[in-house]
Amino acid sequence: MKRFRLILLGALAAMVVGTGLAYWLNPPVSLPMLDMQGEAPANQDGKPRLHGLTYTQVEGGVRKWTLAATGARFDEDAKTATLTDVRLKFYPENGGWITIAGNEGTYDQNNKVVTLIGQVKGRSHDGMTLETTVLTYFEQREEVDTDAEVTITGPRFRVRGRGMLVLVPQQKVVFKSQVDSTFIPEGKGPPPGATVEDG
Repeated sequence: MKRFRLILLGALAAMVVGTGLAYWLNPPVSLPMLDMQGEAPANQDGKPRLHGLTYTQVEGGVRKWTLAATGARFDEDAKTATLTDVRLKFYPENGGWITIAGNEGTYDQNNKVVTLIGQVKGRSHDGMTLETTVLTYFEQREEVDTDAEVTITGPRFRVRGRGMLVLVPQQKVVFKSQVDSTFIPEGKGPPPGATVEDG
C-alpha cells in the first residue's frame, strides 16, 4: 500500500509538472476565426485548441513520462489548460510503468491545481489500480483530494471509500468515510494470533 501511495504521489506530481511544461513550452497562439459563410464555427469561444497532443519528458536521455490527449483548449485570460481524453504514462527509475487517465484534465496555473475528471483510472505494471470520478492535486499544499468514491486494489487487497486525501510530504493516504476493505492473507490456516477451535 505504501509503494502504491508513492507511485500515485509521483504520478500526480509529474502530471502537474508535465501539464505546466507542455503549456509553457508550447505557448498558446491566437487562432483566426474563419468565415464559414453563414455556418456557425465549430469552436465559438475563439480559444486556441490542439487536436492530438503528445508530450514526452526526457531527462538525461531517459524517458520519465508521456502525456497524451486527443485535444486541448487554452484560456489565456483564466490561465487554464483543459485536456480531453488525458493519458499519462510514467516510467519509474526502479522499472515498470504507471498509467493514469481521465476523460478531462484541467490545469489552473494561477492556483497551481490539476484536476482529472470522469472515469479517472490508474494502473501499475504490478496490477495495482485506482478508480474514481474526480481527483485534484493542489501543488502548493502538496495534497491530492477527492470527495468522490475511490477504489484502490492490489493483488491481495481492495479498499473502497467515499473521499480520499493524500498528504504527499507525509506519504499518508486517508479515506474520508464509508470505508470498506478486503485483504486476502497469504498461506493457509488462520491468521497469526488466531486460534482454531476443535469442533
